[in-house]
Amino acid sequence: MGLYYSSALLTVLATAALIPLATLPVLARTVRKYGRLHGWPLFAAAGLIASAAALAAFTVFPLPSEDDLLCSAAGLENWQTTPLHSIDDLRAAADAVGTSGLAGTFTFWQLAANVALFVPFAFFLHQAARWPGVAVVALSFAVSCTIELSQGTGFFGVYPCPYRRFDIDDIITNTTGAILGVVLSAIVGALFRFTRPAPTPDLAPPGRVRRALAVLIDLTLALLLVAGLQVVLVLAWEVTTGGDAERIPENSALSWGTRVAVAVWMGVIVPGLRRDRATWGQAVMYITPARVDAPGAVQAGWSLWVRAVVRWLPWVLSPAVAGPLMVMAEFACTVVRRDRRSVSDVASGTRMSSVPAMEQARRYGVAQDPGSLAS
Repeated sequence: MGLYYSSALLTVLATAALIPLATLPVLARTVRKYGRLHGWPLFAAAGLIASAAALAAFTVFPLPSEDDLLCSAAGLENWQTTPLHSIDDLRAAADAVGTSGLAGTFTFWQLAANVALFVPFAFFLHQAARWPGVAVVALSFAVSCTIELSQGTGFFGVYPCPYRRFDIDDIITNTTGAILGVVLSAIVGALFRFTRPAPTPDLAPPGRVRRALAVLIDLTLALLLVAGLQVVLVLAWEVTTGGDAERIPENSALSWGTRVAVAVWMGVIVPGLRRDRATWGQAVMYITPARVDAPGAVQAGWSLWVRAVVRWLPWVLSPAVAGPLMVMAEFACTVVRRDRRSVSDVASGTRMSSVPAMEQARRYGVAQDPGSLAS
């Protein structure tokens, strides 16, 4: 893993991955507000994550080769800081091809794409988070500024030179798209009542979809942490050794070490520090393991370790084979067993519960109904 490749991978992880992951708190808020994911809240949350992923992909990729870096321009000379200069570009294009042919020019479609890119992001953010429109536009403006600054600075100095140009008009058009998205959201919300469902009690056992999403979030975060940790270690190693290839750590040792560290962090430390003993993915889905013999009590310390070993050890040993097989085994177990407990549930003496159901059981001694099929 060379220095340039490490820089490119760091760019992907910190932008293309983190922008969608930054929407997870909104997803968590949606689950807490509506009790569970279904109908329009589910559609809005999925749309927000998808639009954030699309936004990241369009603004980061394609990554440059070393020959594509804009090193010919020093400092801020490559930045376009004249507001509304795109209007002059449109006029020039209209003079060249005529007004009727303007829609076929690259200048027109570039402006349209910059506007359209933020319309779904702002629309779904407004629908999922239910923030004031001003807050949604302000956040969209901040995201656009961050993207442009990352492009104009070579991802804040990770690259020796920028590979795209900072353009003030991109921020203006992105923000315009966000305003249109909020207006569209307000119109849809006013016309269609199904976009404003009433919250429902979240006392039934979490269904397979909800539990699968929690596992998916945990695995995605773990993979990103492993890749990010490896990149950071390689970059630090190369900087401290001056790029001496003979002193670069072995890939196998680096891979093993980072997988073990991330598995311990995700499976033991994170839930161990939380009062509800939930992993990050479970916390987003508002679910947590509860003791079978005491539905209102969180899992014991030994139970936490057993669950971590069952779920994460296969990924440490073989992320390409044993890890996916364990996920399939966990899902198959929930299908076969009437109580829908997974392998890690059975081994650790726990049952997956929604947080409100656990709180109800703790307060009134009333456990959730294991036969419910709610998702």
